[in-house]
Amino acid sequence: MLDKRQQKILKTVVYKFITTGAPVGSKSLAQHLNLGISAATIRNELSKLEGMGYLFQPHTSAGRVPTDLGYRFYVDSLSGRTRLRQEEKSAIITLFSHKTKELEGLLQETSTLLSRLTSAAAMVIAPRLRRTNIKHVDLVNLAEDIVLLVIITDTGRVEKKLIDVKDSEETIDLDEIQSFLNHNLQGKGLEKVADLAFHPDVGKLKSPLLTARAISVIRDILTEDEYEKVYVGGTANLLRYLDSEGLKRIENLLEHFEEQYFLLNMLGEALGSKELMVRIGDENLYKELQSFSLVATPYAIGEEMVGTVSVLGSTRMDYARVIPTVDFIAKSLSRTLEMLKG
Repeated sequence: MLDKRQQKILKTVVYKFITTGAPVGSKSLAQHLNLGISAATIRNELSKLEGMGYLFQPHTSAGRVPTDLGYRFYVDSLSGRTRLRQEEKSAIITLFSHKTKELEGLLQETSTLLSRLTSAAAMVIAPRLRRTNIKHVDLVNLAEDIVLLVIITDTGRVEKKLIDVKDSEETIDLDEIQSFLNHNLQGKGLEKVADLAFHPDVGKLKSPLLTARAISVIRDILTEDEYEKVYVGGTANLLRYLDSEGLKRIENLLEHFEEQYFLLNMLGEALGSKELMVRIGDENLYKELQSFSLVATPYAIGEEMVGTVSVLGSTRMDYARVIPTVDFIAKSLSRTLEMLKG
């Protein structure tokens, strides 16, 4: 256990290193801290903290920098004390005040804003279509033989498919089909779509074949996304603060960023945890991430966790800003999706 003086010295070293990027020495700490002790005493405490694994000294003549354990102590000490700055809060509120946005656009803008506010790479996992319910179905006659089918889900996601009807020999009544689909599918999910194909009233419609085809298209739309979709913003931010050795690690990581399953596996723990998590350096399970820190939290629709909001950046990230930003964006996204569902 660290005594109070050691705790204060360690938190100050981490804070100063996050702020400046330079190793922190005893003279600098003596000037910054108001402990009434000499630089020599502080130097002795730094040696103890180094021996306990919280700090290390990159060169014998240099000051100390935090280890992953040092960052972990600092992050845990922030619990409940981090606050969002007003300008950041206003930017987030403005983004989510535009309720007319389609979900895809909203999530992409969310990842872009989050990366800008945190100076890190940001990732937002969208709810899977098969886990959403249909809010409305539209059928639009685009041309003589082309019909546009539009599905709006309760999460605000909009999906569109073209249906070719040039070989149809039946009377086409789009209003009747649309009314039938909305009556039977509003508020329903994938399992009800499959059942609707066998509804006895399908055969009584003027366009039973087109109705059955529309149902089949809707089922295909709701099942076609093999994985959740990940919206990524600000990957260039990963290049910050890294030396030439770090650039090699970045190149390897960015290659994995092209693979959606890697991102989904990386963020799956956050979705299952139901609370904000911070993984620092070696705490990350994937070796590609062990030079970085991941801050991730799930967002929900009602009681169901449907996706995650996260950032990946240097272990020297400004945790006091990043953590409340990720948390506030996730809560804002949850509220927006809940309103869309209603």
